Amino acid sequence: MPRQAREVSRSGCYHVTLRGAGRRSLFEDDEDREAFVRRLRNMVDDGILLYAWCLMDNHVHLLIGDCGGGISSPLHRLTTSFALCFNGRHSHVGPVFQGRFASFPVETDAHFLETIRYIHTNPKSLGAAAPDYRWSSYREYVEGEDLCETARALDMLGGVEGFQRFHRVNGDIELVDLTGYRRRLSDAEVRDIASSIFGEGFLGSLPLMAKEERDVGIRKLGRLGASSRQIERLTGIGRSIVRRACGG
Repeated sequence: MPRQAREVSRSGCYHVTLRGAGRRSLFEDDEDREAFVRRLRNMVDDGILLYAWCLMDNHVHLLIGDCGGGISSPLHRLTTSFALCFNGRHSHVGPVFQGRFASFPVETDAHFLETIRYIHTNPKSLGAAAPDYRWSSYREYVEGEDLCETARALDMLGGVEGFQRFHRVNGDIELVDLTGYRRRLSDAEVRDIASSIFGEGFLGSLPLMAKEERDVGIRKLGRLGASSRQIERLTGIGRSIVRRACGG
């Protein structure tokens, strides 16, 4: 069966995930992590814009921009080079990464900002707060390192202090007004956003959640630009429930 063609982002921006084969760890130690970051820098030198990154134990999140040459070749060089390094260091035989990388188009500024926050707060599953986690781009935004392109997000968020506030979210409290960064989304874009930030199957699982968790999910979709009608249509949740959850 031929591979399904990747969806092309009109903005040239993608949320990319790389996963270890068989869910195995991609990094045995900090030397592996440093080797991967060096290859990220090579990818930037190849002409890819890097907006955010985070190295977890068995997967990697990247938010990247295509400057016109496509993202597949630079990502292929990154994964191939790292796999050779990993196999050589650890006498590992076989694939290091699980198939092709996954990519989700990021078309709106609201989705762009939420993806950055999602990537930087991923280490909470390891018990680490974003400012304390070494292996992400969070500190680049705060301390001014030069691997990532930070100006776009910092301009939207009002500088470093706004960036830090944006990441200090407690439950459902939204500390940044994203209204100015929204536009009308298609149903396909809402599906992509939900999959990119909240995971595959999020829309289908939303009606099965407990009321409080469900309503939080509805509000998150609304803040990203999905209309009440779209949320109703894509999840099967009644319009009155959607509107109450969104406060409308």
